Amino acid sequence: MIEAAEPLEFIPQGRLAFEEHPGPLDTKNHLLLPSEYILLQRLQNVNISEPDEHNEFWCLREIYEDCSERKVQARIVKPQKKQTFSKQKFKPPKIPQPTHDYMCDYVINSEEELYIKKHTAFWTRGISDDDIVLPRLCFTCETPIKFGFFCNKSFIIGGKHKKNNAENDNEDDISAVCLIDSNSLRVYCSNGEDFLNNLEFPVSNVWPTRFGILLEKVASKTVVQNMTIAMPRLFSLSHPLDEICPVLNKTSTNIISYLIESDYIIIFSSEISDLLLLYDNKIGKHFVSRLRRATEEEINAVGGQNETGVSVLHNFNSINRGGVNSYSHNSMKFTGATSKNSTTNYGRSSLANSNYSSYISKFFSGALSMSGAFGNLNRTTPLNHLQSTMGQHSILMHDMRKGGQSQPSKPIVPELCLEHIWTENIFGNNREFCEISSKAFLHTDLLGETFLCYLLSRSSKLQLVRLTNYPKKILQISTMSTTIPAKDAVCLERMKMIAVLDPSGSLILYTGGILVSKVHVGPVIMPPTGTILTSFIKSPNLSFPRRSSLLPTVQKPGDSTFDDELHFLSPVHPLQPTATNRCVNAVCLGLRDPVGNRLTLVYPSDKMYRIALPLINETKFISRCISALRQILKKEEFLQMIIRWYAARNPPGSRDYTIEQEWKVFMNLLLELMGLLASNNDTSASTSTSFNAEEPKKRKKNDEITEGTDEDWTFMLKILDGKTENNTLNITNNNRIDTNACLFKKVPSIFCGLHLLYEDFKLDESLYDCLPYLAKFLHQMAIDMELTTYIFHYTLDFPKLAFKTSKEFIFTEQHAAQMLHKEFLIEPAPSIYMQLEYILKGNLKAARYSYVDGINNLSRNILQIISLIMHGHKKSKNWIKPLSFSETVETNYQNQPKRCIFVNVPRSEQVIQLLIMMGIKRKDIERLPIAIHLIIAQCLEYSRLNPPIGCTPATYELILRSELVEHAKLSADFVKKNCHTSNPDIEDSLSARCPPSRSGIAKMEAILDDGMDNIDTKLLSLRFPDDMRIAEVRRLLTSSESVLIDITQSPGTSDHDFIEEQEKQLFAMCTRTMTLPMGRGMFTLRTSMPTPTESMPIPKLCLTGKEPIKGATIEMQQIEFPANMSLWPTFHNGVAAGLKISPNARDVDSTWIVYNKPKGQTDISTEHAGFLMALGLNGHLKTLSFMSVYEYLVKCDEMTSIGLLLGISATHRGTMDNTTTKLLSVHIEALLPATALELDIPQNIQVASLMGIGLVYQSTAKRHIAEVLLQEVGRPPGPEMENSIERESYALTAGLALGLVTLGQGESPAGLRDLQLPDTLHYYMVGGNKRNLTGSQKEKYKLPSFQVREGDNVNIDVTAPGATLALGLMFFNTNNRAVAEWMDPPNTRYLLDLVRPDLLLLRTIARGLILWSNIEPSENWLFNQFPENLRFDIMRGATVKDSEDIDHEAITQAYCNIIAGAAFCIGIKYAGTENQEAFKTLRMAIKMFLGFPGKYIGEFAGRTTIETSLMLILVSISLVFAGSGDLEILRIIRYLRSRIGPQHSQVTYGSHLAIHMSLGLLFLGAGRFTIAKTPEAVAALVCAFFPKFPNHSNDNRYHLQAFRHLYVLAVEPRLFLPRDIDTKKLCLCSISVLEVGSKELKRIPMAPCMLPNLDTLQKVIVDDPNYWPVCFEKNRNWQQLINALKNSACIDIKKRSGCLSHLEDPDRLKSLFAQTLTTEQYNCWEIDTKTLERFSNESYVIAFTDRFLHMDKDSVNDIEYQKKQQLTLLFYNAVIRDKMHVLPIYLAIFDHICRIKKLPSSIDVWQIKLIDTYIDHYQKDHILFSKELVNSNLERLKLYFENSLHELNVYLKLFVSTSSFDASILADLSTADMARLMAIINYYNLTPNVVEHLNISNTICYEGYLYELAKNKLEPRTIFSLIKILLQNSD
Repeated sequence: MIEAAEPLEFIPQGRLAFEEHPGPLDTKNHLLLPSEYILLQRLQNVNISEPDEHNEFWCLREIYEDCSERKVQARIVKPQKKQTFSKQKFKPPKIPQPTHDYMCDYVINSEEELYIKKHTAFWTRGISDDDIVLPRLCFTCETPIKFGFFCNKSFIIGGKHKKNNAENDNEDDISAVCLIDSNSLRVYCSNGEDFLNNLEFPVSNVWPTRFGILLEKVASKTVVQNMTIAMPRLFSLSHPLDEICPVLNKTSTNIISYLIESDYIIIFSSEISDLLLLYDNKIGKHFVSRLRRATEEEINAVGGQNETGVSVLHNFNSINRGGVNSYSHNSMKFTGATSKNSTTNYGRSSLANSNYSSYISKFFSGALSMSGAFGNLNRTTPLNHLQSTMGQHSILMHDMRKGGQSQPSKPIVPELCLEHIWTENIFGNNREFCEISSKAFLHTDLLGETFLCYLLSRSSKLQLVRLTNYPKKILQISTMSTTIPAKDAVCLERMKMIAVLDPSGSLILYTGGILVSKVHVGPVIMPPTGTILTSFIKSPNLSFPRRSSLLPTVQKPGDSTFDDELHFLSPVHPLQPTATNRCVNAVCLGLRDPVGNRLTLVYPSDKMYRIALPLINETKFISRCISALRQILKKEEFLQMIIRWYAARNPPGSRDYTIEQEWKVFMNLLLELMGLLASNNDTSASTSTSFNAEEPKKRKKNDEITEGTDEDWTFMLKILDGKTENNTLNITNNNRIDTNACLFKKVPSIFCGLHLLYEDFKLDESLYDCLPYLAKFLHQMAIDMELTTYIFHYTLDFPKLAFKTSKEFIFTEQHAAQMLHKEFLIEPAPSIYMQLEYILKGNLKAARYSYVDGINNLSRNILQIISLIMHGHKKSKNWIKPLSFSETVETNYQNQPKRCIFVNVPRSEQVIQLLIMMGIKRKDIERLPIAIHLIIAQCLEYSRLNPPIGCTPATYELILRSELVEHAKLSADFVKKNCHTSNPDIEDSLSARCPPSRSGIAKMEAILDDGMDNIDTKLLSLRFPDDMRIAEVRRLLTSSESVLIDITQSPGTSDHDFIEEQEKQLFAMCTRTMTLPMGRGMFTLRTSMPTPTESMPIPKLCLTGKEPIKGATIEMQQIEFPANMSLWPTFHNGVAAGLKISPNARDVDSTWIVYNKPKGQTDISTEHAGFLMALGLNGHLKTLSFMSVYEYLVKCDEMTSIGLLLGISATHRGTMDNTTTKLLSVHIEALLPATALELDIPQNIQVASLMGIGLVYQSTAKRHIAEVLLQEVGRPPGPEMENSIERESYALTAGLALGLVTLGQGESPAGLRDLQLPDTLHYYMVGGNKRNLTGSQKEKYKLPSFQVREGDNVNIDVTAPGATLALGLMFFNTNNRAVAEWMDPPNTRYLLDLVRPDLLLLRTIARGLILWSNIEPSENWLFNQFPENLRFDIMRGATVKDSEDIDHEAITQAYCNIIAGAAFCIGIKYAGTENQEAFKTLRMAIKMFLGFPGKYIGEFAGRTTIETSLMLILVSISLVFAGSGDLEILRIIRYLRSRIGPQHSQVTYGSHLAIHMSLGLLFLGAGRFTIAKTPEAVAALVCAFFPKFPNHSNDNRYHLQAFRHLYVLAVEPRLFLPRDIDTKKLCLCSISVLEVGSKELKRIPMAPCMLPNLDTLQKVIVDDPNYWPVCFEKNRNWQQLINALKNSACIDIKKRSGCLSHLEDPDRLKSLFAQTLTTEQYNCWEIDTKTLERFSNESYVIAFTDRFLHMDKDSVNDIEYQKKQQLTLLFYNAVIRDKMHVLPIYLAIFDHICRIKKLPSSIDVWQIKLIDTYIDHYQKDHILFSKELVNSNLERLKLYFENSLHELNVYLKLFVSTSSFDASILADLSTADMARLMAIINYYNLTPNVVEHLNISNTICYEGYLYELAKNKLEPRTIFSLIKILLQNSD
């Protein structure tokens, strides 16, 4: 019998919280709601059912925390820990994977509770305690909650929404609760996410499965045309946002249909299993079905059937319908009332999402701060069974209407299928017919066998059905079941037991079908109840209760047996119970809520008490021993042993054990089971057990003894004195051996297994304290079995055992004949350290070391690793051999997978692979004995210095390369939220240079927001540390402040005229101001992470002026200016604000976008239109709901429609999205059928829609789209007054869109050849007679235009620009010479007159696009684009003959346009490359064009042409240096933007637009982005920088201004941003690249910098001497670099020891000292602590020197000073070589040596021996540690051993000459001398009687001894010691 902990009254924690909760929100406070709605809601809330319809219910599950992990996490560097605390949402409970090592579950377990009542649910974590307040979350629904449960991880991240995380680690630790009310399903996650799924039907039951959840529909039928159709009743939901699908059912006869059977009732399901238990009412039997994915054949089969059936699933009624909620462990089932139905709407609930996220973070952070069982508890059990009161439902009219729909909806495809696999056999079972089980669960017993258990409440039986091969697919279910009498039962999964409440009221524990023990439960206090009191009085037995019963007042059988007398709780009989006795009503009704080792007892009047059962064991020592026995014993033997142990470990009255006490109980039990029974006067046996079930009986027998005796005192002295005990307790004659004991035959096996376990303990420092207990036990067994080598082995480890020489049990030959596996008693005794020494020496003749899975796995792993390190993979298994026992418990568990490593990689990498497969981490290596730690660490050091590329984070964690760990986490599924952190201690690309200030100045800057408040970043300060260019750019782009009008009033000028002059100056300044948002959008591109609870601020576009002296505001009131002058600038301002939002920003969903929608003013709505376009360009409009799109477009606002359509198109670029196509087609008449309703669509919206079509179908060569766009290029004007204005913009856009659709395709698409696209476009480019129209709109244009008369020829002034660029994009980079010749400029003056000069510019660009590979950045190529026949001297002009007439204007304009077009080709070809030759060429061209005014070209070409060409060249040079912030180009831009006033009339709005776009390009994304070189990027640049800039702010005639923002589609992040992994600060470092085809590294500017185009590189290397090298190489870890650049993430690098960063030491002068010390040839033996402080300013160096090394020689003695010098030397060698991880090894070696000199132990000696052997036999260089330093310490130790050899020579002589020690001689030695003697024997490998076989009787000289000893092939160390011993005695 065992005793449970004291029963504590259980009150759900949510119940107390519910009393304080205000309840759901009352709708009567909403006064704005219509009265009809309020009346309807009040009618819905009418309740005519029972008052307790919404009873409370709750569920509990276990959460746990691994103690070891917690300790390790506490040692993490503080900044990392701080970051984790500030960001994480708390790691929720993990569902532990099934493990057979159940004994070693060292976790602190706690609970979490989900309590539900009415509308409210409470999620609480922790066990209730009066001293603490538990963290709690509260959720309230609009209608009463019917079901609530904990969700498993697969339901949250499974289904179609499953995420593929490589590392990770955070999404795997998600936890959630699910709440279901009348019409919706809500899921709340621990990471702040929440989901909402509106249910289509009322739900009666919910069942968790491994694939999600199953929803059981309320019973109803649909009536359609007088026919009753049975609808599917069971549906699956794999994710909260997935579609609810019906479940198929495959019967035993292979009939497939929906599950609609009325007689099928679901009993059980589990979230960790795919098995379902059901009950068939027809045959009255239970059956099991397996849930799996439905196959295509099954889906097709059911699709062709008529959905007819009988009825639907019944509701499952619990036996406890009244007041107690039924609970089923490992299962969950809810029943409850359902009200109304609602339409389905899937989506995420984003209501107050951020508030919920922050609140849930506080909740879980509170859980983290709890101690022990309440902090970060990560374990879960399957869902619990909650039940609410059931109600009746009728068919709703909504269902009938749906059934009668004439147009059926698309059928829902089933996902899951229930396949019948087993039906129970009730033959021979004595139970009522057709009895359905009330609960069921899966149970795995202590032997690892799995059972399906279901409870028959009426019969009071628990049926157990064995599942063989579970959970494999080949599952065998037993036909016969085991029956256990049970009134109730729950599964204790953690303990592998079942708690059964038997019919008599006793609580009994079972494992499988085997009874383990009864449980004694203390008394509980219950209030008296009349009915129960009556039943108690009528009870026939009122005697004092038995201890074996559950409670004192439980009903007992009529007869009283000996058991009644044995289990009295007290020798004093109580009074007879009366009606006032408080315990009379304690009659247990049921069990519920099993969590870990705790469960709840349910009593009448809703009283519940929680008890805790003792675990099988609580120490790791006994766990390992039991686990070892499990590998040795058969199932029956092990089960008997574990049951006996559980009872002996936990008798009534027991308390917590120490390790020693628990071991004594276990040892006595094991001896008893082995038949080694001690006699009565064996005091060790009688006193070893602290608690015994017979203790009350003994105490009663000894009550007569009142005085002590002399024998008692003598006995006590013997116990206290260790030697006396060992010498006197040699009683051997009276001990007997029971050969019939169950484990007697297994004595050799048990001894062998425990010895291997003993050796395995030597490899784990945490188990060193357990070695003496195990050694003492094994030593005595070895003495009894006369195993000499084992005796000697244990004596060497623990010298005190040498005094124990007598036997306690005498084994005879008859005993030996009955024992099994005697061959396992291997001689000599296996020693793990000896085997390691053999491996290090390469001794292949040594016996192989035995290992048994589950006993000494660590020994096997270490031996394999060391052999692999020393001898390679071919000999890695030469020193080990497997040892197995047949028919053991272990055979029930799966075998471990085989290990394999790559043999074609360096040995260090092979070791890493093996370590990872073994599950050994760096912290595990550090816990190994120091010699093994040293060997493995040195092998890993090779990989640390030359790390393998492209490996997993675990690999780099092993080699201590923390920066590479972070790189490896940059997997293909990079988590975007990690790109930017709000933690100021961790810097990234957006971190501010200075910490945010809360001063008044900062607040004022916030008020005067210019949209660039977050630009002053640490990144820019690193890139541009020596000047103020960023501040200058910010000043140039500020548009939110009034401009200064600094003009003076001249004498004679009236005030009116002066005000007019001021306003004219203001108008000129406003022309520039209106273009600033375009540049600001480029400058601040993707630099902001908005807060989801706040709207995005849009800076003001200020068009007012200010006097510099008076400060008076100047506005344009006297002069005339366009009314809508600020329309498009306002749009650009909104785009600039939206472009600040990073694509990685979270929670930018539909709700937030609409939340930013302004109300009221027109200009603000225009800004929002631009804001929408910016969101689309950054990809955020994918989350915009279709209804929101409709609400935007239905207002028919032109600017909003333009921004939204372009944004959505950019978001779906190249996807051919059907929804987006339909949306755009509504606005394009050509894509509508001829009979479609004509819509009055503004021209600009049509133009934007055309570009949108091109973006959506980019590079797809879609025939229909290409055909329509081709027609639109040449669309004629008309009919009537339509299509008469701004036709140029429409035709150009159609051409650009056509170029996007056919981008780079040329003539390759076969589907487009019959369209003759090149010929038609050439026709539109050069002109000709009009051709007949085709397409759906051809009839429309039969009527000519009333306003535009074009004649019979095509108007190339309209069609040529679009057709030219369409050809250029279509044949991009195809080198098609034929098409390129079409673009050649005219080579004669006559032909020159036939082409417009600006068209020559477009032809030059198109020609460059076609001949892309021929573009060169040289001046020769630039000027060679102008025809040779037309070339002239640009300074003196063209020379003409008298007979010729030359058009100077035509030739000069052609020159300007062709040169500008060629310059633009250079710009887009070398965009983002920072090509110096291109820079020189384009800078020369700018200077040349700036010098044209006043000269020949300036006189004839015109200032406008020169200005347009100059702006295009300026844009080109900015493209080349995009993102570089080049200072010389900035000076050019600053000069050009200063041209304001009437003297610069050629400088228009378009000029300023180009200037500020150039400025924005130069500092693109605050220096974080550059321009890509992909075909899509080139096309986007052509669309954005079309060389026809607007003349004024509303000019869209030739090119829609919104297209200027399409440059965003060409942006590419290539910023290499290094960050110090230790300080988390951005830093500078030198990097080099290896270009494709090159063999030499190329040094590029110091990072942070822009990398060259990644397609041109094959390797990027950090080769800075201050930092550890990092390499990114193609085909290996290149994806890590791509992901880091893509997300603007930092590249972590690690600084070398003693080195300073470039910011601290720019000239590398301070690091010269470090270079001197770190030179390999430099060795030092006398170190000054000041040298260390000068060497490095690291915190750990300063801390170590301050605490340990700063001491004066005068203040300490010589020994302490020598230790200080030794520590200084060790620390110095670790620091200067940047190998701080070797310092613990140095200190451990030093500590071992000090302990050996003081009081040596066997383990200390072995560490030194192994290190010495390793140094002597390892052939490679020792790169981890200083060989000279270690050898110096070893030599001192060897000298100590030689001196000890001399001092203890007498005893050593006796040892080598006799077969054993004489205890009387050893008694003369002190404890220290005895330990020293054993250390010498161990160190020199001496053995007893080693000189017996040597012929040395006449030998007295050194050579003679050497000759004789060498014959026996002894080791040199042993020979040396023996000669010393023998020679000294001879002397």
